[in-house]
Amino acid sequence: MKRVYFEDPRTPTKQDICTRMVWERLKRRRGKTPRKRNGTQQFDPVEVYCRIRPLENPEEPLCVKVLNNKVVELTPSELYMGRRQWDMEATAVNRNGQAKEIQYTFQHIFDEYTSQKAIYDYVALPLIEDLIHGKNGLLFTYGITSSGKTFTMTGSPQDQGILPRCLDVLFNSIEGYQAKKYIFRPDKMNAFEVCTEADAMMERQRREILPGLTTPKTPSTPRHTERVAFGGDSGRNRDPSKVGNIEQDNNYGVFVSYIEIYNNFVYDLLEELPYDPITGYKPPQSKILRTDMTENMYVHNCVEVEVKSPEDAFEVLYKGQKRRKVAHTALNAESSRSHSVFNIRLVQAPVDPRGGDILQDPEYVVVSQLSLVDLAGSERTNRTKNSGERLKEAGNINQSLMVLRNCIEALRENQTNGTSKMVPYRDSKVTHLFKNYFDGEGKVRMVVCVNPKAEEYDETIHVMKFAEMAQEVMVTRQQQVQFSVRNQQLKDAMAEAEAAKKVEAAPLPALDYCLGPSFPPTELLHAGDDKTLFTMGCFLEERYKRRHTLILDLTRREDDFRAELVEMEREYTEMQTRLEELETMMTKKDRDLQKLETKNRQLEKKNTDLSRRNQDLERESQTLGLKLQDKNWKIQVEKTEKEKMKSDFRNRLDMHSQQWEKNMEKERRKVAVQAGAEIQERDRKLKMLENIVNQNSKPMVTPRRPAPKPRTYTTPGYITPARSDTDVSRVGVGGTGRMTRATAAGVGSAKSMYNLNHVSSTAKPRPPAYNTRNHRRSKSSSNAEVWLDHRPNGDVEMDSVLQPKMGKKRSVSKLELKDTKEASKYVLTTHEMDSEGEMATKLVKGTVMPTAGGGTAVVFNDVETLRHTAPGTRKRRSSCPQPQDFDGDWTDTETRCNIALEGHGKRTKASAV
Repeated sequence: MKRVYFEDPRTPTKQDICTRMVWERLKRRRGKTPRKRNGTQQFDPVEVYCRIRPLENPEEPLCVKVLNNKVVELTPSELYMGRRQWDMEATAVNRNGQAKEIQYTFQHIFDEYTSQKAIYDYVALPLIEDLIHGKNGLLFTYGITSSGKTFTMTGSPQDQGILPRCLDVLFNSIEGYQAKKYIFRPDKMNAFEVCTEADAMMERQRREILPGLTTPKTPSTPRHTERVAFGGDSGRNRDPSKVGNIEQDNNYGVFVSYIEIYNNFVYDLLEELPYDPITGYKPPQSKILRTDMTENMYVHNCVEVEVKSPEDAFEVLYKGQKRRKVAHTALNAESSRSHSVFNIRLVQAPVDPRGGDILQDPEYVVVSQLSLVDLAGSERTNRTKNSGERLKEAGNINQSLMVLRNCIEALRENQTNGTSKMVPYRDSKVTHLFKNYFDGEGKVRMVVCVNPKAEEYDETIHVMKFAEMAQEVMVTRQQQVQFSVRNQQLKDAMAEAEAAKKVEAAPLPALDYCLGPSFPPTELLHAGDDKTLFTMGCFLEERYKRRHTLILDLTRREDDFRAELVEMEREYTEMQTRLEELETMMTKKDRDLQKLETKNRQLEKKNTDLSRRNQDLERESQTLGLKLQDKNWKIQVEKTEKEKMKSDFRNRLDMHSQQWEKNMEKERRKVAVQAGAEIQERDRKLKMLENIVNQNSKPMVTPRRPAPKPRTYTTPGYITPARSDTDVSRVGVGGTGRMTRATAAGVGSAKSMYNLNHVSSTAKPRPPAYNTRNHRRSKSSSNAEVWLDHRPNGDVEMDSVLQPKMGKKRSVSKLELKDTKEASKYVLTTHEMDSEGEMATKLVKGTVMPTAGGGTAVVFNDVETLRHTAPGTRKRRSSCPQPQDFDGDWTDTETRCNIALEGHGKRTKASAV
């Protein structure tokens, strides 16, 4: 591909050099397309429109009401409120608990009676105008499932949607200005190349003519069926609208592509799948996203088809629709399971003013794009009843829509608060693909489709909140490409070059005019006409001198022109060198600027991380401070509780001390009374003896014996426990196994009574004093109490016969608070040596009582001692002589008194021992 000023093979003239400089100035004056920026950027909001889907049954309750063409009111139906219980999170309620109305404002609202044509004219037609004028656009439908998104985008053959009308209006507008097929060719890197007419003709022959010659096609019905599916030429209602004010000096080419994003993977719906005779068609391979040289996102290796009419585009659309993921759900018979993207790319380039061919310069090619996106609807599993693969698809759909919501929210926060929060575009393929549109590479519009059924209220309110948030996002306005100014500059440069060619190609003036007057008459009048010969000689001599002068002047001028040409060439070379140096410097500065920008971004990211870390530390510090305050408060409360417990314990101790003193005084008095009674009884017995002796006239002196000491009777293998608080012993009686309680004095008195009964038959024995505590049961015998047996590690079981009776017992070696919560009684088991060198087991018992601070306290009130004694004779014999021990007469009074006195002395001595 050669440029204009290189087509002439002759030596470049001064005019050619001027033309070349004009071209260079034009190239430097021209910017990249479509990325253009200026110092004063303007912003436009994301335009959000709302469309209400008509109901199949007009009698159904509604939750959406249109107030005017910009405001809609959302209210839950009373019938639906009665069928479910509303909560504060799902429904906005007033103070009385009733659901209140919520109003939302949109760019424009289309009610259920609005036609597809009206929606297209209001929403999509401005995007087609921007597409023809070199601007990008993004239009996507958003809403819940079964809200009419796909119908709004595609429609039906009789009532077409946005996509078919865009194709009709686009081809109506560029009719007569389309370039021949294959003039524009994609370079697989999101750009286009311009081919010559000969290359385009060869490509058409290779793709369209040669395959028909080698393998002729047989006509089949599917092609007709594809046309009928989208209306065909007869059944479809074409939109006759067109866009005016197009650039007539340009030629246009239309390219379409069709992709889907399924489970967060990008698939090309127009890709030819490889066929295996055994396994059939192989599954499609996912595509990757890349950036081109202008930092625009695109799908790598995506098939782009050049179309020349709406019917060709519909065939491509139908081919992709057959492979799109659609499934049946409980809410929609044909629910979209993926996000579909239909891209329309318009390529335009100026025409060469000298002819009808397109200018062979890629720098003049302008590419604009319109993306029509049909987003899959958000779903709730409890309503769609999805499972298996459908459930996984619904999860990925909801996840991608949530990422879109997060990106919109981050953009709004950055623009509102002036922050530089990172927008999570890369979390989803949908947001990553259309990242450039939100960064200012085109206009963004959204159509929110709403199902007004009352049962859709919960999901509709989330859609409305997202739409309200999206309207607050501002997008940089894309600059207009000035086709007329650029083409006029190109025409002026071409006119100057053509004028210079015409001036240089003009014929030189006649030689006679340059050398002087015309020749004199050359006819000789006679043979000796010397005058004519002389005149001719003078004329020729003068002509020769003039010619020589002109040749010298021409040579001088040629030398001067060559010098000027060399100077211009030198200046041009210097300028070219200087330009290259400047370009190198600019490249270096750009590289340095990129490094600085990268470093700046890294520092900003680091600063953001540090700020986030600082905030986390501050929050952690606040949390620790609150915890410290809480612990200090708890410690103070515990101290207060402990002081209170100490005070209560002192008070109780004082009360118990007073009570013990009173009890001891009572016991002392009781013991004194009992001792007095015993002394009196002994004196009475002695008096009886004295009376017996006096009756026989034999005076006898009765010695005064001291009070007997308490005795303890033990049996081999039995236990003699002792209580410290009651001073009562348990005595095991051999042979019978019965248990009695008696004091030592009581035993001695009973023994004396036995002897007295044998001494005198007239004396009536007095029964021993009744002890009210003889049959007192152990405090551990209650089955309703729960005992906590606290035993040390390595405790040895003594295998005693008589053990304390504990109905419910739990043994522990280490006492914890949770153990005391479940127990009502406490016993501490210890082993120690008694005074006789035998091993004794002490059981310290107490009552478990809860405290006011949430803990427990043990009040000790009993101690039991378990001892082992050496085995002896089970049957005891009195130490006094018995009647069978005497051979003589037992009826002698003196003998009986002596025996009684001797036995009384022995008993007293034994008691003393």
